[in-house]
Amino acid sequence: METSKPAWILLQNGYGLIIGFLTYLLIARDAGLSAWGIFGTALSFGLVFSFVSDLGISTAHTRMIAAGKDRNEYNNALLVMKTILTLVYVGIIFLAIFVWTVTFHQRFASPLVYISILLLIPYFLGLPYIQANRAFFTGTQEAFKISFPPIMESTARFVSVLILIHFNVFHFPTSGAGLNQMALLIAVSYSISYVVYAIIGFVMGMPWRFKWPRLETIRNYLRYSYPLMGVAITSTISANLAQVLVFISVGSYDSGGYQGVYRLILMITGFATSITILILPLLTSQLNSNGDYGRVMGRTLKYLTIFVTPLTVFVLVFAPAILNLWKSDLIPFSLPLRIMLIGSWFWTMAIPFWTHFNATAKTRVSGSLNIFGYVLLIALDVVLIPSSLADIHFAGMGVVGAAYAYMFSGIAILLASVVALYREVRVPVTFQSVVGGVVSILLGTVFFYFFHTLHDFHALPAVVIVGLFILYTLVYVGLLVATRVLSREEFLEILNMLNVKKLGQYAINEARKPSQ
Repeated sequence: METSKPAWILLQNGYGLIIGFLTYLLIARDAGLSAWGIFGTALSFGLVFSFVSDLGISTAHTRMIAAGKDRNEYNNALLVMKTILTLVYVGIIFLAIFVWTVTFHQRFASPLVYISILLLIPYFLGLPYIQANRAFFTGTQEAFKISFPPIMESTARFVSVLILIHFNVFHFPTSGAGLNQMALLIAVSYSISYVVYAIIGFVMGMPWRFKWPRLETIRNYLRYSYPLMGVAITSTISANLAQVLVFISVGSYDSGGYQGVYRLILMITGFATSITILILPLLTSQLNSNGDYGRVMGRTLKYLTIFVTPLTVFVLVFAPAILNLWKSDLIPFSLPLRIMLIGSWFWTMAIPFWTHFNATAKTRVSGSLNIFGYVLLIALDVVLIPSSLADIHFAGMGVVGAAYAYMFSGIAILLASVVALYREVRVPVTFQSVVGGVVSILLGTVFFYFFHTLHDFHALPAVVIVGLFILYTLVYVGLLVATRVLSREEFLEILNMLNVKKLGQYAINEARKPSQ
């Protein structure tokens, strides 16, 4: 594969990790955990129903485009389906608010939740198109066009938060209960950033000639995506249910703590899973060559282990100090962060295994695996988070319960995915892959032993944490080369990904080339 492709995706996620960290730092410090929790609940309430806007057709679109289908025809079909589903999705959000408040006579603890939901409508409207746009560019394997819109989206969100919240241009209250009104400004910032994302993605994806798609094209989508509809439903519910349950069960402060932990997990896993973005189109293109197919799967597992494990381990070791960079109030949430980091490793490592079944059009298998994992996560959230729900008593573990639910379900889906794949395909898993993971864990153990006893461990400055991460990375890469987990050729290939001139030329060439 052209090394600039994964390099651009890594660059996008690396930039997103840094700018996202700064964005959430401003939110945590200037808006506070309660405002963050109120916003997070509003966002999750709307996103719980976002499965309606997709129903698996984005994944279907990626495979259709990767398989060489007529791009103009299938883009038109996707646009029509997404438009209809988006309108239904937003309608369901309003219907859910009506049912929650009027039919069931329920209320959120703060009326700011409802206002935040309304301010997030542009975000909810933009989300389905952004999913479709990203699915198309993933299918064409145009990495720059995948990466540039979210880079601009991250930048727009940071600038919006900086102006609206940090500089407080509208003079919202900055102390006491009035500080919770900052949740409204967070919602506005998110909506602005997604409008920017949608516009840039639209411009880069054009031009194409619109015409009404053939009915057979719609049927092709439905045949492929039907088994994935259950995945779309369960995945979106599982990703947002915990936030709502924490808010209802233990209030906006703990909800803000969970929001901080969850956002950090999303940033870390987003960066760590960069190399998985192109797995589906890559595997689809290798279906006719059994040897290359097995080799691609084996290399993917090796690099994924080598790349994901050290980042996970480092954040796990320095979790309190990293959370403290945002706000000292987040330090008590270090345990949930560590538990969720372990869970995120299992969820991430399962990706190549179930993606195989999407590539081979066996979506019933991949759908069953994902539904199993997500349903388990939902069930564990309900059992572990609230103390009671509908007059039924549960564990009442709050944020810690949400973390354990994420970890246990991750372990389950990885085990199930490995068993399912190895019953069908023989994938060469090298000894070096195992060694790479073990090396990162042992190195993390050494760092923990030497640093956790420091009296100011929780208050390590940002420059010290960055320095330790650079040291950790250099030692880790050195050990990989010394143990021959990474060959000289592989190491040079990784370095070649960082060639700025090559990255720039690739971006220019791809931007000039029409996608349609």
